[in-house]
Amino acid sequence: MKKLLCAVAVFGLMLSAASAYNPPVYGDDIFELSSPRQLANASSVVGGGLFYASPESIIVNPALTAKEQRVDLNLAYTGLISTNKENSMRYGNAFQGGILIPTKRFVFSGYLNGTMVPFKEMYLGNSFDLKLGLAKEITDKLTLGIGLNSGIFWGADTDWGISANLGFVYTYGDLGFVKDFRYGASILNLGKNFSKTTMVGIKGAEKGTATLPMIATVKAGAAGTLVSNDIIKLGASFDLTLPAFMNVIADLGLQFSVKDMLFISVAEKINVAELACGVKNVMPSVGLSFRFTFDVKNNDYLQKNGWSQSEMSASVAWKQFNKTVNAVSAGVDVNLGLKDETPPVIKLWLDEEDEKPAEVQTIPVVGDAK
Repeated sequence: MKKLLCAVAVFGLMLSAASAYNPPVYGDDIFELSSPRQLANASSVVGGGLFYASPESIIVNPALTAKEQRVDLNLAYTGLISTNKENSMRYGNAFQGGILIPTKRFVFSGYLNGTMVPFKEMYLGNSFDLKLGLAKEITDKLTLGIGLNSGIFWGADTDWGISANLGFVYTYGDLGFVKDFRYGASILNLGKNFSKTTMVGIKGAEKGTATLPMIATVKAGAAGTLVSNDIIKLGASFDLTLPAFMNVIADLGLQFSVKDMLFISVAEKINVAELACGVKNVMPSVGLSFRFTFDVKNNDYLQKNGWSQSEMSASVAWKQFNKTVNAVSAGVDVNLGLKDETPPVIKLWLDEEDEKPAEVQTIPVVGDAK
């Protein structure tokens, strides 16, 4: 009887918490607005169907950057447009900048994000956020990561936040016809978030204070490559997000590449709570990326660090949030240097040529030189 009563009490607390769950539209994914990769890659917790990691990856999982070998610089901007005539302002902004630095022991990432969205149908206020991440490759298959978040909010009252993120990624390898199968999980926003605000949530202002992002947000997902040859690749990812276990958000992403240069991404995000409250967000997002190498000549500093030949990715994306709000995003990633894909050669014994002593040349002595 005691166990039954405890179970009923816990269930009642969960129901009361779920009834108080009232974030603004897209509030649980506020940090993903500024990036074309996040908008069109379904915010994959394991890096997407065709694996990708950059400083912005610590938004969803701080463990994603652990295997990166090169310094990565990231910049992106998103413009949001509302066609709702009731808005006094019909344009919003989101931008980001990040850096990734690999070291011998860890991979460090820093990420700065700004969001200003003033629409009545999607009001996210104004915020600046700074994220720091450390990732470590534990084995060839397992990576771990930890992150720290801090930020300020204004425009609908003011608030501040500080929290932590944890995550892991496990690379299983080939699983049947799926290549590079990966699974992983993260738990985000462990701490104080923006809760003292006057924003209107998806259930209306009278249903409680809108919070963003939600504390203890759990993400779990899997991804892999379905088709792979010298010309084309096709990958898929699937994620589930549980904001404080009070909502379910499903992400499905498909990625297609040609010659590892041209990438096309299509993603679908289904937010159960938003759909139940009449927010239409079932349109898939679409993204396009192009990767190329470039040379910088006559620069001693870049040549000294092996960066005279580097790699750049340029990305664009479009996403519709409801009938009146659309977002267009563009960004660049610069990887300094080229990826080292040639493993070192280790010899257990010397070849015959290596065993021959070097020939000694006799230099004739002229005059009285000794």
